[in-house]
Order: sequence, then structure tokens, then C-alpha cells
Amino acid sequence: MGLGEAEERVYRALVRLGRGTARECVTETGLAESEVRAALRALAGFGLVSADGAGDGDQAARTGAGAGSEAWLPADPQVALGALLRRRRTELDRMRKSVDELSAEYREAQLRDDPARLTEVVRGTAQYARVQDLLAGTEKELLTLVGPPFLDPADNSLAPMQRLLERGVECRAVHATEVLAADGGWRQARRLAELGERIRVLPDVPVKLVIADRRHALLPLSTHADRMMDSAVLVRHSALTDALVALFEQLWERGAPLGAGDGTRIGGGDVVAAPAPDDALLALLSAGLKDEAIARQLQISERSLRRRMSVLLGRLGAASRFQAGVQAGRRGWL
Repeated sequence: MGLGEAEERVYRALVRLGRGTARECVTETGLAESEVRAALRALAGFGLVSADGAGDGDQAARTGAGAGSEAWLPADPQVALGALLRRRRTELDRMRKSVDELSAEYREAQLRDDPARLTEVVRGTAQYARVQDLLAGTEKELLTLVGPPFLDPADNSLAPMQRLLERGVECRAVHATEVLAADGGWRQARRLAELGERIRVLPDVPVKLVIADRRHALLPLSTHADRMMDSAVLVRHSALTDALVALFEQLWERGAPLGAGDGTRIGGGDVVAAPAPDDALLALLSAGLKDEAIARQLQISERSLRRRMSVLLGRLGAASRFQAGVQAGRRGWL
């Protein structure tokens, strides 16, 4: 927040003492008296300390009057440091705006000079490392199109995404139905949704894609599944990234939300939520999974699935899956 080490040490000393002279601060901090005096002048300028009984602490600090024996009072950290923090945030916001403007000018110059600098080819397993780098560097928003094959089928850790969500980054993803049908795919998607990621589902997605803060995008160069892991291209902020963001938003609008909702009010009454056993089943049905895949994700037999489907249709008063979907939507179960 603009305080040097000496200023911080002196302020902390005064907070501990409650009231102290410059000489007492020397004893507390181990700093030279000249350093303590300079720190007190700086702290008074920030409004963090005042000379006790001087009437004008800032004036006393500027003149150095009584710096050796006069007592100093620390300001309430919650008030004084809060104001300083707000001022520093305003300055940082201005700096961020300047950085963004300079970055835009830089990208335009790079585009004119050498368009190839806007892209970088990433090969083989380096794609996984680059995805981790993108996740770690994302500040505000992560957009992903999720389809097979996976970058590292052996790695089912959600830790990178969990850290991202805990930092308050908005995460949205469009999953292909095939991803949810894969072993562990449904459980991972549900876990991510519980952590705060917003997920929608489509029967198919045209390309695997990661977009960080609408500035950097990573996608495979090949559309063939057997060669998709060979190489990918990292696209830096340009009209290309804008086009990829537009593609994501179009697919997002078409996708079906993952999972059951929290219920809705029916006829002005109480909120009615889906019975717990039906929650996962409805979500898997709405995602478009086939019976075999649903049974595998629920870890039950297809015969048991058919029984549960029959019970669900009865609860909803539906004669078909289509009617069940309509009724579930009306009740706020989807």
C-alpha cells in the first residue's frame, strides 16, 4: 500500500504500544532514531499516526518537533488502512487501464509487423502443461468446450479448477454428451458444478477449446480424434480470439443446463424440488445419455434403471420420456 519496511515496523510498534515516543519505537524496532523520525513523518502524511496533544500531528511530523520525547498515537488500522487501501486500489485501477491500452497498441503493432506472433504451436504432452498455465493465469473468466479425447486420461484431479473457482473466477463450460457418458465423466462434471462451475450439455461440440479471460485460446489443430492430441495452437488476443468467444457463446445458448434445478413455485405455493433419487437420473436424461451410459454412471444395472424410470414417470404422471421432461421442467426439477 505504499509503506516501506521502516514505516510498517514503526506503525506495528505503535499499535502494540498503544502510545509511544520515538525513542520507545527505536527500542521496539531496532531502527536508528533518524529512521524512526523519518518513518513517523511518512506515517503522519498517510494519516496513520498523530502526535499526542500536538493538535496538528501532521505539522508536528513535518517539522520533526518533539520527535524524540513526544508521544505518538496510532490511528485505528481498520479506518486508516482501509482508506489507504481504497486509494491504492483506485491507483491500481488507473494503472490497469493504462496497461490494457498499451497492450492493445502492442498487439496491433505485432499484428502489422508479424501476424505469426499471435499464434504458437504446442505439441504433444506440452498441451497439458499449457492448459495448467492458462488456468493459473486466468483472472476473471474461463470458457471451455469439453469433448473427447482427454488431455491426460490418467489425471482426474480437479484441484486446478477448484483453485480457480475458489479465487472467484467465473467458469462456464459446454460438455459433449460423450464426455458425460465416459467413465468418471458424469461424476467429475457434477463435482465441478458443486464447486461453482456452470455447465451446459450438447450432443456434440465442434472443437475442444479453452479461453482464458477472452485473451488467450488453446485448441487442437486436427479435427480427427486419433490425431487431436498431436498438436494444438495457442491464439493470443486478436480477432481470432474474439471469433472463438463468439463460437462459445453460440454453443452456450444452445446447450441444456446440467443437473436438476432447485425447484420452482407451483401456483404460488412452496418450492418443490426433485426427490433426491431422481435428481441424477433426470440430469442424465436431460443430457441425452443412452440407457447403457446412464446405468453405468449411476452404477446400477439396466434392469434397475428401467424400474427407476418407471417410478419416475409415475411420479410425473408422464407416459413417455418426452412428457417426463416437460413435466419435470414445469416443476422446476430441471
